[in-house]
Amino acid sequence: MNIKTIILWAFLLIGAFGCDDLGNMNVNPNAPENISNNPELLLTGIERNMVNTMVNDAWGEGNVMAQYSAKIVFTAFDQFEWGTSSGTWSTIYRSAREANNLKSIAEETENNSYQAISLILKSWMFQIATDMWGDIPYSEALKGKNGDVFAPVYDEQEEIYASILNDLEEANNLLSASGLNVVKGDILLNGDLDNWRRFANSLQLRALMRLSNMVGQTSIDVEGKMAAIISNPVKYPLIENNSYNVALEYTTSYPNVHPRSQQSGHRVGSYDEYRMSETVEKVLEAYDDPRQMTWFAPTEASRNEETPEYSGMINGMVDGSAYEYKGGPANISKINPEIFYFEPNAARGIVMTAAEVHFIIAEAAVRFPEVGAVANAQTHYETGIILSFDYWNVEMPEDYLLRTSTSQEVSVPVAFDGSVETIITQKWLALFYTDYQGFCEFKRTGFPRVIEPGPDANRDVYPSRFLYPDEEQALNLKNHDEAAVRQAGSVGNYDYWTPVWWENK
Repeated sequence: MNIKTIILWAFLLIGAFGCDDLGNMNVNPNAPENISNNPELLLTGIERNMVNTMVNDAWGEGNVMAQYSAKIVFTAFDQFEWGTSSGTWSTIYRSAREANNLKSIAEETENNSYQAISLILKSWMFQIATDMWGDIPYSEALKGKNGDVFAPVYDEQEEIYASILNDLEEANNLLSASGLNVVKGDILLNGDLDNWRRFANSLQLRALMRLSNMVGQTSIDVEGKMAAIISNPVKYPLIENNSYNVALEYTTSYPNVHPRSQQSGHRVGSYDEYRMSETVEKVLEAYDDPRQMTWFAPTEASRNEETPEYSGMINGMVDGSAYEYKGGPANISKINPEIFYFEPNAARGIVMTAAEVHFIIAEAAVRFPEVGAVANAQTHYETGIILSFDYWNVEMPEDYLLRTSTSQEVSVPVAFDGSVETIITQKWLALFYTDYQGFCEFKRTGFPRVIEPGPDANRDVYPSRFLYPDEEQALNLKNHDEAAVRQAGSVGNYDYWTPVWWENK
C-alpha cells in the first residue's frame, strides 16, 4: 500500500468515527447556551445598571433638586433647566425589559424566587419613572420584543400606582411560600429572600404614602392598606433595622466601585462642581447636627484652623455670580470627598433604608387614625432618626431627640411635636443621596419650607418633573401628545411645572 492510499484511509476513518468529537471543539463549556438556565446573569446586570444610574442621578440631579447640594459652575440645571434626563429614561426601560425577561423565564421554569424579584425590581423602577415624568408608557411598554406594540400608550399615574401595588403584593405572596428556589447573581441582597420580601412590603408603604394627598380622590385604599401592612409584621415583614437596608455595597476594584469615586474615573474637577447647599446647611446648623461633618467637608480656607467652618452655596445662581459667591469656591464646603470620592467603596448605592420606613410609619400614624391605632408615631419617628445616624456611622448627641431649632428660618424642632412637618424635615435629611426621593417628598408635602427657587431661577415656582425625551416625540408622537394634553390641558402648556398627579398642589 503506497503512502497516498494510507493517507486517504486515515481521513476516511476520521470522518467516520471522529466527527462528533470534532464538532464539540468550538463549544465553550463555561458559557451558557440558553439564558433560561442562567437567570442570575440577567439579575446581576439589572441591579448593577439601575443602582449605578440612580447613584449618578442622585449626585448630578437628585441632590440638587432636593437642595442637599448646589452648583458653583455650569449652573443651568440649578436654575431649573432640567431637560429630559433621557439617559435615565432609557436605562429604566432597558432594565425593566430585562426584568420582564427574567419574569418570563421564572414563570416558564416555575421559579417563584426570580419571579418575585423581577416584580419588585420593576415596581421600584417604574415608580421612579412615573414620579419623575408623570404619565408614562406602562401597560403596553416592553412588548416590542414579540412585535406586538412599538408605540405604547401612556398610562395615567393612578393606574400605574395601582398596578405597582398589585405587583408588590403578588411578590410578597410568592415569597411567603415554602421551598423557594435559591437565588444566584444577586449583588443587591445576596440572595436573601426574606430581605426581598421586606423590600417589597416597604416599597408598598413608600408608594402608598406618596398618595397621601389623593385620599378621597382615588379608589386605592391608602389608609386601609397601610394599616393592614403595619399591623401584621408576620404577613408583611418590613425593613425594620439597618441590617435589612437595600443598598449596593461596592468593592475596592474597578469596575465595581462607587460610580462617583476617583477609582471609577470620575474627574476631580467634575466632583468639585457640586457643593453643600445653603438649604441643608440651615437645617443641619439649626439642630447642631453632626451629620454635617460626615456628608460635607470644611471649607478649603478654614480646614487647617482650630475650628473649621462649614458653609453652603445658594441654589439657583447664574454662572459667574455662583463662582464668586462668598468670595469663591475656597469658602464653600464640598461634599465630603473622603467618603464619596477618594474611597472606592466607603459609600453605598442607596435604594431604601430602615430610617425611611420608620418615618413613613410615623407620618402614617399622624395622618391616618387606622394606622395611629396600631403604631406609635413618636416611637417610629425617633427610631428613624437613630437609624439614620447609625447608617452614616455618626454618633448621635444624647440630647438630639429633645432639641429645638436655633434658627428663625427653620420653624420646627427635632423634638417630636406630632406634626407632619417635623417628621418630613428629619425624613428629608435621612433621604440624603437617595435617588430622587428627597425631591419627591418635598413636592408631596411642601417640606422643608426652606427649599425655594434661587435668585436667578427661571421661575419663582418649583418645578415638578422632567420633560419627555425627544425620542418619544419622534417615535410615539400621538401618545406623547395625548399624555401632554391630559396632564397640562394642551401640548403647549406641558413643561417642567406641569404637576404630577400625587403632589401637593
